[in-house]
Amino acid sequence: MLNFLNYQPSFLSLKNLEKRTIEHKFFLNKFKIGERIPYKSKKTNYKIIKMNQIEVGEPEIWEIDFFSRPVLNTDGKKLWELIVVNKKNTFEHVEAVPNNLINSKELRKRINQLINSASIKPTIIKFFRSQMFNMISIALSDLDLTIRPSRRTYSLFNKINEREEKIYPNMTGFKPFMRDYNSSDDILRKTPERMPDALRGEKYIFASLDYCDLDSILKTNPLFRDFCPFPENFSENINIPGLIIYSNRSKPLSSWMDGIEVFAFQCDIEQKNLIIECGLETQYLFGKMSIDQIQEAKIFENIKKKYEGLHFVAIQSVSTGKEINGFWLLKA
Repeated sequence: MLNFLNYQPSFLSLKNLEKRTIEHKFFLNKFKIGERIPYKSKKTNYKIIKMNQIEVGEPEIWEIDFFSRPVLNTDGKKLWELIVVNKKNTFEHVEAVPNNLINSKELRKRINQLINSASIKPTIIKFFRSQMFNMISIALSDLDLTIRPSRRTYSLFNKINEREEKIYPNMTGFKPFMRDYNSSDDILRKTPERMPDALRGEKYIFASLDYCDLDSILKTNPLFRDFCPFPENFSENINIPGLIIYSNRSKPLSSWMDGIEVFAFQCDIEQKNLIIECGLETQYLFGKMSIDQIQEAKIFENIKKKYEGLHFVAIQSVSTGKEINGFWLLKA
């Protein structure tokens, strides 16, 4: 199913990669999946986004945030809000919470009320703030559903950004300097944990994926998969950067990757590390990059940045050379 220029790289040691020169820059290895599907119209862009957002049989996933906002109340205290949205963007709830009720007991009560009144009950609840881990974990501990600390809360991020741009600036007491500090620039300064040896792939390759290939992947419906929303500037002419991991244990590796709530793959050029970001702030060292890979890694990061962090990871069976067991479209 995947064709990589008929090239089989050694794990963590890519050599003699075919380089494509575009404006005197290397480009990532291009691969295609199955037969190419000709474009019929620009409406195809909507088809993929719709398939991403509403998938038959997908569980009801809620994403919650319980935190202070960049607004001071009349008493000089920070405004606290509970924001709840679902992954499909068909449900949202926003309410202010008095400062004297910021505790796990009150949060549990409010979430229970939402669940009891919801027409579709959630089976999974995700939250992304490490600062609120204890309070949210305690509040949700007695609920009969799955709790997942995760940064794969794209609908929630969009809602928070929307409120920061359109709602809070129009509120009395708005203080822009109180916005959360974005620590993404410091993320590679941590020391990543070593990945379990049994879960390492035998080979990997940097690659790119075009719109037609993505459409084909959506139709193959891999056993483990998830797709983030596309950036607003998404075009069917772009090539999405990513990684393809070959493994004889592709199913266990895909299952593990799905369970850790993989958020992003990062290339630490200075340390020559390829890192998996997952959960709230966990990092795994996937492997060391060779000198030959550094240029490819720089291109990967540059293209990823150009498209608002959009990238992918695919896990493919080595034995069959065709089956994709895991595929994630990620947005760092």
